[in-house]
Amino acid sequence: MSARNLDTTFATQNSIDAGGDHGVNTPINVATISSGFEKGDFLVREEKGQRVYFDFFEEAFNYLANKGYARMKDADSEDWMDAVNTAHSSIPNGTRYNTGVLLMVLSKPVDPRVLINSYPSQITSTKNADDNDSALV
Repeated sequence: MSARNLDTTFATQNSIDAGGDHGVNTPINVATISSGFEKGDFLVREEKGQRVYFDFFEEAFNYLANKGYARMKDADSEDWMDAVNTAHSSIPNGTRYNTGVLLMVLSKPVDPRVLINSYPSQITSTKNADDNDSALV
């Protein structure tokens, strides 16, 4: 079996290449937003195990959106949670920490140039020559 046929579901994201003919595997980072730790706390888990707490969900979501994360498709999110639940259930006496309630799973490519190269026709300038404020609309 070649390396291309190995299951890499949790290490990569299927994206369309610039030609649009076939999918390629692109390494991704995964981040989650969870609640249930203390009243009003939303926990963001992201790259390299970094954890950040927020009082409001919107703050947590905007924090990740500003870092380039986007919500995973439902099927991909479910696959991710199945893998996490399997890992948690493999610990004999359970995890030593409160895992909280998962609210959202987000991802972004490790290399953001992948998105730009994948969809060049969708990236166009919105600025008109005679309208200096057109980008603000």
